[in-house]
Amino acid sequence: MLMINFELTDLYYLLTGFVCASVIFLFYISNLKKEIKTLKRQYEKKSVGMDDSSLRVKTLENKIKTLETALKKQMENNN
Repeated sequence: MLMINFELTDLYYLLTGFVCASVIFLFYISNLKKEIKTLKRQYEKKSVGMDDSSLRVKTLENKIKTLETALKKQMENNN
């Protein structure tokens, strides 16, 4: 009889430990998911910012080419 109680106690401790470990693991996983979402948002913002910056650079380059062309034409007309 004493042996059965001891085994049930061991089983109780084992199950309690498993439940506690599962709760901690789920908490850790949920925190990781939140962090992943945050990092994805930051990456998307940076990505959009880079696209915007490269678009601005291209626009400025096109404006410079247009002004250079207009300047060349004006100089040819003056000569």
